[in-house]
Amino acid sequence: MPRRRHRSRRVWPLFVWAGLGLSAAAGAAPAGDADHGRVLFESCRGCHAIDGYRNAYPNYPVPRVAGQQPDYIVDALQAYRAGKRNHPTMQAQASSLSDQDMADIAAYLAGQGNTQ
Repeated sequence: MPRRRHRSRRVWPLFVWAGLGLSAAAGAAPAGDADHGRVLFESCRGCHAIDGYRNAYPNYPVPRVAGQQPDYIVDALQAYRAGKRNHPTMQAQASSLSDQDMADIAAYLAGQGNTQ
C-alpha cells in the first residue's frame, strides 16, 4: 500500500517563502524620490560635484558620487549618521537626514551617471 504524504509537507514551503518575503519587505529601504533628492543634494554639491576637489582638513580627495549605487549611498549616509564612519562634516550632514531623505538623494545620484 503506498504511503500517503501528509498535507503539511506540501504546505510548509509556502509558509517559508511567505515569511521570507515579509521579512525582506520589512527591512527594505524606502523607495527614493529623485526630484526631492535633487533638492536635498544641493548642500552636498559644493564638495561632491567638483572634479579634483580636496577636503581642507583632513586633506584627502572628496569622492564624486554621481552614478553611485543607491544602496551604497544609503549605507554610507546611515553609517555617518550612526558614527560608524568618521568624518565630522559628513556626520553632521547625515544626522539631519531621515532614511527617506537618504533614499531620495540616492535615487537622484543613481540617475546622474558620472557626469555631474
